[in-house]
Amino acid sequence: MTRSLRRSLAVRFTATMAVGLLLFAAALGWGTNRVLSEQLDQAIASAAFLAAERLVHPAPQGTLDAMVADEPSRYAREVNRYIVLRHVDGSVAGALPRGAATLPLDTAAFRAAQAGRQVWLTQRWGDRAVRVTYVAVSEQGVRGERVIQAAASLDAIHAVQRDLFSALAAVVLVGTAATFLGAWSLAGSAVGPVSEIIEQATRIEPGGPEPRIAAHADTEEYRGLVAVLNGMLERLDRAFQAQRRLTADVSHELRTPLTALRGEMEVALRAERSPREYQQVLRSALEEIERLTTMSEDLLLITRAESRLVTPDRGPTDLDRLVGDAVDRLHRRCEEKELTVDTAFGIGHAGVPLDATLARRLVGHLLENAIRYSPHGGRVGVATGLADGNARLTVQDAGPGLSDQDLAHLFQPFYRGDPARTRDTGGGLGLALARAVVDLHGGRITAGNAPGGGARFEIEFPLAPTPRED
Repeated sequence: MTRSLRRSLAVRFTATMAVGLLLFAAALGWGTNRVLSEQLDQAIASAAFLAAERLVHPAPQGTLDAMVADEPSRYAREVNRYIVLRHVDGSVAGALPRGAATLPLDTAAFRAAQAGRQVWLTQRWGDRAVRVTYVAVSEQGVRGERVIQAAASLDAIHAVQRDLFSALAAVVLVGTAATFLGAWSLAGSAVGPVSEIIEQATRIEPGGPEPRIAAHADTEEYRGLVAVLNGMLERLDRAFQAQRRLTADVSHELRTPLTALRGEMEVALRAERSPREYQQVLRSALEEIERLTTMSEDLLLITRAESRLVTPDRGPTDLDRLVGDAVDRLHRRCEEKELTVDTAFGIGHAGVPLDATLARRLVGHLLENAIRYSPHGGRVGVATGLADGNARLTVQDAGPGLSDQDLAHLFQPFYRGDPARTRDTGGGLGLALARAVVDLHGGRITAGNAPGGGARFEIEFPLAPTPRED
């Protein structure tokens, strides 16, 4: 299931902001309620103190009590203070205003006040909630004979709380909506370049002009992404070019032996031949078939190795003996060109972890390559040794050497460079196969020019098997 990055960013940012606004609203509501409650408690305590004298020593009628006796709603709205003086038994000794005498009595709080403690609690008075305090009155040095019960309605605080809650809820809702719109727009501007990059990448076709993404390549946040994509496209383009070149080369290399086969068959069928002539034609055809078979096997091994489909069957291998056997097998070809083969073996009987079959093909291709490009009467050098924990194999010819262009493409299948080192006489896969075999063993192959002239190939195999990197 796919998700929209733009929607995810907008929703997450909005959710984060909504949680922040809710926490802020909760903290503001809690702080406001606490401040209002503390202010109300202070006002009730002050009212109790100021009213104590009047209730203990009643004033003449016609004062505030009489003025608001018939206006309880106005009193509740403008004054909101209710004072009751109670006797030691809890009965009402006086009330301000007179309607306050109906305030309910909490016996436990009343007794606690008589003991000298000021008590605060919230009570129900009819259909209203009131905040109440009980405090003892000192008379003639005696404290606790009578108690003042002071109260105030919580309706005003509740109204403020309702208004504050409504305002905060509106702020949270509006803020969340505005945040979502802003986050949606911001996320759109953030992911918009990705859509442009995708659109530009989609228009790139294999085999077209040089593939490159230019959209937002100069934007710091997307520079790395565009660079990675362009690098990937360049590698893919090189791979396509190599594939096209390999296909063309394979077609060319196959055409030569197939053309020879066809020509020899056509010539043989034009007229009756003697058994000896037919045998010559068949031997020639067999040589071309062997050439095709070798080429196919080499190409198959190269492609399977590059695709990581081949696992070498490693075992302790006497590399000195393997190289010596390869030199002996090619002794006749060396004699035909009067080549001198200089050998130097320095590994001994130490077993090198190699796939003997693949290593034999590798050494054979390198020696055949050296013999092919060495001039008549030249020298071929073959040496083995140990260096830095690796087994080293060096093969050197006396040919024209390698150009810089050759060195850059030497291990590509069917590469044709300097005509002096043309591969028309070979399959064109020897060095590519050599590199594939070395890579399978986690080794390294390098090519260069020897100081005295000629090409020099150097291979190193690790003495301890190492896993290949995929």
